[in-house]
Amino acid sequence: MVESAKRELESGKASDPEATLSQLHKAIEDAGLLKELNSSTKEFHTSIAKLGKALEKAFDMDADICRALRPAPLPPAAAAADPAAAAAAAAAAAELRGGGDPALLARVVAEHFYREGRFSLGDALAAEAGLMDAEALRAPYADMHTVLEQIRARNLEPALQWAVAHRQQLASLAPPGAAAAAAAGGAGAGSGGADGGVGPSSFEFRLHALNFINTLQTKGRAAALAYAKAHFGPHAARGHMPDIQRLMGCLLFASASSSASCAAAAAAASSGACGGGIAGGGEQQEPGGPLLHPSYNPYVDLLSPGAWDAAAREFSKQACSLMGQASESPLTTVVAAGSAALPTLLKLAAVMEKGGQDLRAVDQLPVEIGLGPEFVFRPIFACPVSRDMSTPDNPPLALPCGHVLAEQSVAKLLKNRSRAFKCPYCPAECRQEALRPVTFPGID
Repeated sequence: MVESAKRELESGKASDPEATLSQLHKAIEDAGLLKELNSSTKEFHTSIAKLGKALEKAFDMDADICRALRPAPLPPAAAAADPAAAAAAAAAAAELRGGGDPALLARVVAEHFYREGRFSLGDALAAEAGLMDAEALRAPYADMHTVLEQIRARNLEPALQWAVAHRQQLASLAPPGAAAAAAAGGAGAGSGGADGGVGPSSFEFRLHALNFINTLQTKGRAAALAYAKAHFGPHAARGHMPDIQRLMGCLLFASASSSASCAAAAAAASSGACGGGIAGGGEQQEPGGPLLHPSYNPYVDLLSPGAWDAAAREFSKQACSLMGQASESPLTTVVAAGSAALPTLLKLAAVMEKGGQDLRAVDQLPVEIGLGPEFVFRPIFACPVSRDMSTPDNPPLALPCGHVLAEQSVAKLLKNRSRAFKCPYCPAECRQEALRPVTFPGID
């Protein structure tokens, strides 16, 4: 009825549009739909009003978040070592104090869109902001998402080709001791499809393991065994033999027909449903034979459909690492950390303003803002005496006995510079000339 009236009005065939609308209104009213529409509209507006009140209650709508803005500190002693770097750092800090460079901010947001696969949004923003390097910024993320689309379509060949092509680069990104850890082995390090695993070869092996399971599901035992013979050999020498043995054990639980529905078995395991029978046993098997009933299958964890999502996440992480990017979007991390710290910073700014102080003028916050371990990106040194973190103005100093204190704590202990002072943690004594500065890797 509504569509008919719409077509009549759009085509221009209605001799009297107002009469057509009046007839439509009367038909809706006679059918009792008008009352129903008014009721649903009223309910909708009531919900919207409640949402607005809930937001006002949860958030301070009048809060000026700029009060929590503090100038970014300059990077540490790069200034002394490299005057050019110091000048660049000072210029960057000046930009931040002045509100920042709009083009730089646009670049960060555009890169975030590209990273998330929102290429049309990224292109529109780059064009509007006049970013000159937009294509170079876009290209690596486009390649990454091409492979991700194939992984989600359960085609691992592009990901495997990428892993082989970048094997040396992935090896260079491996943390110290990764090779030894991989050699030590450990069941489940690579075959489970989880985010875990050690060593640069672990990602490549996990892809092969997932492809092996997929081959077993779709093509049967013979094809899976042939795949294992073709691809698992080099990885056995890299510490993945326990994982390979476990994958081979999975073959024994596959039915002879084995175009097996492993995903269905995993789903049945999580829901407690019964489906399929024991291969070679007395229970009746469904046509097409699933793997052994999940309640008896020690390998059901290998069959989880979530392994494909884990492979996509791991590929994204590895690809971003090769691009010099963090595993999470920098923009997402900054917004999440800022949102967590903002309430405390606003309260602190209000308290300091009442005392005649300015939050933006202090070098160090008077209170600690705990953001959780997910926002800790580098190590820190805290003096065991004062509990203060080290800074360029308060660096850590090593005593001859091996204990390390902050310079300000040492200054308090060193009341008379001509005399020795006792270490607060052992009987050893120390003189000022015996102190040595300590540089921790990764600590500013």
